[in-house]
Amino acid sequence: MYKGMLLFIFGLIMYMAGIYLSTKWTAIGASIGVLGGVLMGASTFFYITKRRNQ
Repeated sequence: MYKGMLLFIFGLIMYMAGIYLSTKWTAIGASIGVLGGVLMGASTFFYITKRRNQ
């Protein structure tokens, strides 16, 4: 649970920072936003597998 929650929060922060940075630096902000979205997706995988095993 902690791994999934940590990945989700870190991914959300990266996603929001990517949106903000894309107003000034488009390529850097877009790449940070995409990586944040990937981390949020990975956190969903860990959340589902943890829940399925209980």
